[in-house]
Amino acid sequence: MNSLNTAALRVTLAAQDRSRRLATELRGRRDQGSGVVETIIIVAGFAGLAFVVYLAVSSKVHGWINKIPGATGP
Repeated sequence: MNSLNTAALRVTLAAQDRSRRLATELRGRRDQGSGVVETIIIVAGFAGLAFVVYLAVSSKVHGWINKIPGATGP
């Protein structure tokens, strides 16, 4: 019975050690792709913001040009 308890204890400790090593390895891998995703989100946000600013500025510029006498072209 003593050898059975020893074997069970060794198996339990080996499983616990393996799960601890696996958890440590997964914690290290968790952030591998997050930088790429964050960069894509930031770039897309700035592109959207630049487009909105372009639309606002271009409509203002066209409005100013239309107010110039004789700006309709030849």
